[in-house]
Amino acid sequence: MTESLQAALYPLGFISALFFGARFFLQWLHSEKEGRSTVPRIFWQLSFFGNLSLSIHSIIQLQLHVLLIQTVNAVISLRNLNLMQEKDKRWPLSSVILLFVLALTASLFLFFLTFQGSSSETWFRIPTGPWASSSAAAVPVLWHIAGSIGLILFSSRFWVQWVMAEREGKSFLGKTFWWTSLAGDLLCLAYFMQLQDTVNYVGPLFGLIPYLRNLMLIYKRGKVPV
Repeated sequence: MTESLQAALYPLGFISALFFGARFFLQWLHSEKEGRSTVPRIFWQLSFFGNLSLSIHSIIQLQLHVLLIQTVNAVISLRNLNLMQEKDKRWPLSSVILLFVLALTASLFLFFLTFQGSSSETWFRIPTGPWASSSAAAVPVLWHIAGSIGLILFSSRFWVQWVMAEREGKSFLGKTFWWTSLAGDLLCLAYFMQLQDTVNYVGPLFGLIPYLRNLMLIYKRGKVPV
């Protein structure tokens, strides 16, 4: 796949931004209606489709780190949907672990298949749209370090949420999830704006208000969930 084709296909990544933005917007509306921070089923449905579409985008744009994160988060989204069902319909943890392994294996296979047919020499390509300037490729190393920390925080919120959901036997979003979301969001927003990677900073940009509002609703109720 040529650089010009990758640049032409870059706008397809906005599909994932729409899914991710919609999930928090609808979660926010649902929480306002209930007067507390809640997690409706559609939140995880939109999360899964967002994870899937961003995984496809990261394969095309050769962003291995984004692909691995989105693959793991897609499985977590499916698991949360599963936890919302009756107990007799929930998968055993061993099946969830197997699903992680199979999903990561399939993602890596597709990535390296694409990489072999590409002119790129790196697995961590900086994708840009046709409108971006050449200065995006000259971002200082410190920005990459800050961006990596932000990505870890932004992604770990779902990993922590999954562990807590398994422990409690139900899907929920606690204060740890929202604080981690806010911290990771700010770092990722600054980082991807430096890269001029519009697809990856649109989501964090529109997520700020729902994160803050959910924290307000949680602390307003007095009893603060983890």
